[in-house]
Amino acid sequence: INAEYGYWGLDYPPLTALHSHVLGHVAGHINQSWVQLHKSRGQESYEHKIFMRLTVLISEILHLTPLFLLLSSTSTSIYPLILLSVTPSQALIDHGHFQYNNISLGLTLLAVLALKKHRLCLGSALFCLAINYKQMSLYHALPFFFFILGPRYNSMAGFRELVKVGVTVIATFALCWAPFASTAGDVVTRMFPFNRGLFEDKVANVWCSVSVVVKVKELFSRVVLVRCALFLTLVSVLPSQLLLFRESSHSKFLLALTNSALGFFLCSFHVHEKTILIPLATIVLLYSDKRTHVQTNGHVGVVALPAVWFTTIATFSMWPLLLKDGLCIMYIAGMGLYLTTVYIFYKNHIRNKMLLLFILSVAGCAALHVLELFVPPPNRYPHLYPTLNALYSAGHFSLFFCYFNYRQIVD
Repeated sequence: INAEYGYWGLDYPPLTALHSHVLGHVAGHINQSWVQLHKSRGQESYEHKIFMRLTVLISEILHLTPLFLLLSSTSTSIYPLILLSVTPSQALIDHGHFQYNNISLGLTLLAVLALKKHRLCLGSALFCLAINYKQMSLYHALPFFFFILGPRYNSMAGFRELVKVGVTVIATFALCWAPFASTAGDVVTRMFPFNRGLFEDKVANVWCSVSVVVKVKELFSRVVLVRCALFLTLVSVLPSQLLLFRESSHSKFLLALTNSALGFFLCSFHVHEKTILIPLATIVLLYSDKRTHVQTNGHVGVVALPAVWFTTIATFSMWPLLLKDGLCIMYIAGMGLYLTTVYIFYKNHIRNKMLLLFILSVAGCAALHVLELFVPPPNRYPHLYPTLNALYSAGHFSLFFCYFNYRQIVD
């Protein structure tokens, strides 16, 4: 059958294919026309849209459940949970851009929860499933490796646990890849599309920012850029991971997950705007981090400002993608609700220096939006505003990367 793989093909690992296959069977039982080869292309009936939206809503349970459980385990306050429920970034991408990032991120967070409860094999299996659903979960692979290895590499009892984890990982990958054994090379090629370039569109990372001044994609071959990206990524993330290897604790594990994912986002090869959701998945767990709550005249903030600040900039950084998808109203509504909630939480701390910096940062985001709305870009620079968005966001992300690495050292 000529299935036109350029149109239908997946760029993700086996579990995404299995999930799509299951949804296809369910859709076919409801209405066969939704999944007919060729004829269903461009299917946009109201009933089909409702079905697809429901599949994302149902999968959201897998993402939100471990988030609420992890936040509840670190805080008795309801405020972090309230803020989590109005965080807009994940909903805008999965329900607007329409994807199932919530499944891979949910599996990763379930793995974090399992490791917190000392269920090593279960946590390892869940994280392997996350990788086999979306390969970007590899951004979190180093912290999982060093967190499990650190306390166990130098004792016989620990070695036995590591053997069990190793068997679990191999078995999980074998089960996921068994149906694709004969075509594994083709699947891997689609999963890691080096031929698609150093970065996609205007993404808020190091390479896109540098390319504004130095056209690295024109000066260097793809092979050289892949090696440079690999080197820079490893240099940026390994210090925090080696620290985790020496000092394993749940709080340092969360920070190492954040630092690894953010380092990969900033420095690795072929990054997309929505990939910022990966470091954001663990940063929202820091909403309840009392060590970073602002304090003003003896009053302590109810949620951690650095996590709030990062979430705001992460959502702003995806604006060009959301604009392309026609999600302007949803973006304004989501950001408006989120920032209104933040204001209610922080209105008694308006003179705090960190909060003033946050307000200035958000004002910068608003200024860029206003300029884009009222001042057309010059003909010579048609991508001016997406580029400014990327540069502004990348500057913030670089500072956050330094801050969270510092936090992992001093905590």
